[in-house]
Amino acid sequence: MTDAEACVKLHELIADHAENFKQFRGSLKNTGTIRNMHNMQIWNAERVFPMAKNCQVWQWSSGLTNYYCGWDESDQQDAKASFNQGAELVNQCLGKKWHSKFTRTTSGGESALFYQKGGKTVVSIRYFKESRTISDSWMSTLYVGDESNLKVKVQ
Repeated sequence: MTDAEACVKLHELIADHAENFKQFRGSLKNTGTIRNMHNMQIWNAERVFPMAKNCQVWQWSSGLTNYYCGWDESDQQDAKASFNQGAELVNQCLGKKWHSKFTRTTSGGESALFYQKGGKTVVSIRYFKESRTISDSWMSTLYVGDESNLKVKVQ
């Protein structure tokens, strides 16, 4: 996938947020209550970004939807390189009408949030050290959807 193809797909994905990512949803993966969280449905989803893996569309009982990809990195250096490459590509794809906010995560990773003033859809790319594992496990994520779904605590 070229950078230009990724940009086209990213713009299509952002536009399809209003339609709950119908264009990108694949097979229904599961439905129901997950870890005492709200009822939700999860679909496998088309990969739209060069480094992204394990992409899904999540639809919450509140009606909000988001597109999410999460993939393991071999170490912090690879995670940072993947983040830098991804954030630079998102920035190039979205252009000057979009703003960005970069923050550190509590695990020593970074998070980039791309948004339009008054816009409903945000794009986030981040990398962080997973807290659920004893090993030195790093992960990267790509998120497109409502900003309110991103308010959960970032590692």
